[in-house]
Amino acid sequence: MLSKSLRHGLAVAALALLPLTSHAAETTGVTKDTIRIGMFGPLTGPTAVGSLPLLGATAIYKNVNDNGGINGRKIEVLVEDDACDPNKTIAATKKLISQDQVFMIHGGWCSGTVMAIKPELKNHADLPFMVLGAASTAISSPFQANIFHPVATTATVANSMVDFALSKPGAKRIAIISHSDEWGKSHIEPAIAALKAKGIEPVETVYLERGSTDATSQLLRLRAAKPDAVLAILYPPELTIYLRDANKYGIKAPTVATQGVSLEDMVKRVGNPAATKELYVFYPLSATLDAEGFKKWKDIYAAAHPKDPVETLSFMGMTGALAVVQALKNAGPDLTREKFIAELNKLKDFDPGIQSGPLTFTQQDHAGIKQGKMIYMKDGKPTIVSNYPSAL
Repeated sequence: MLSKSLRHGLAVAALALLPLTSHAAETTGVTKDTIRIGMFGPLTGPTAVGSLPLLGATAIYKNVNDNGGINGRKIEVLVEDDACDPNKTIAATKKLISQDQVFMIHGGWCSGTVMAIKPELKNHADLPFMVLGAASTAISSPFQANIFHPVATTATVANSMVDFALSKPGAKRIAIISHSDEWGKSHIEPAIAALKAKGIEPVETVYLERGSTDATSQLLRLRAAKPDAVLAILYPPELTIYLRDANKYGIKAPTVATQGVSLEDMVKRVGNPAATKELYVFYPLSATLDAEGFKKWKDIYAAAHPKDPVETLSFMGMTGALAVVQALKNAGPDLTREKFIAELNKLKDFDPGIQSGPLTFTQQDHAGIKQGKMIYMKDGKPTIVSNYPSAL
């Protein structure tokens, strides 16, 4: 998923490490002309689609550098591949902090990996951490002062999924298929709570573990439950299996999925329009990618990664990167981590026009996005909806 051009660029960046000076105005990862940002994400492995948000974020940083940098400094990016493996994430984080001595870290596509490094981040309470795309509510709640969450949390996503499923006329029988890991639980718990608040219990809950190659038993149980809609809390490889098998076994209920998947990517993976006709995905962006307002961001992405795919997930990491850039600008030339965190905490209704709603951080709440809609394929074209479209 990572282009050769980016690999080359990252290799150059790694060779460009500058020694830290002892000048009083500098802090870890900052020199008179450089701000060093560490990043990590799944560049390889079954969840490598999570490299797309990383590519989007690096495109923003490259664009900033191409336009002169920030307060006289250029951003230097160092990227580690964690393959969404918690052990690799822990190792990558320790390397970025101790060996590379970065100013901050911007990373994390899989929630389980970010949860794995929370103790390390707590031990380095002065180190700013901007989440790349991981959504678990547990990342930013309980509150941790150096962790900033610029994407809709799993609680926000789960509540939106439930509301959408129940907007289908007559829908009352809701089933759930999910991973049983931390990421899955972080969706299931608020989803069930939202259903119970409306007097509804799931008619069936089944688990499909990561790495599964067959979903026959789960699909048979779901089919027997006769759901009006299915909440699918699955990563792309397993959602692909589910959608193919659901079509095979004649399950016609709409599938409502999380923001952990890309609609365009899923349509390609499944390879059968009939199997994705009733697939609805939580949509984290403000508009479809063909909207005029998105041309600016597509151009920035293409300039940095001309050979990489442009999909919904390509833009999920951009808002966090833009928040980083804005806070760096506002912190002024005498940059410190303390000033940077203080400026992040002042961001209110920050809306560059990419994400589904405005981003706000406060000293008590770092879960910055509170809303989102759904997207589905209508006549082969991605279409955003707030409620279930009755006429399909």
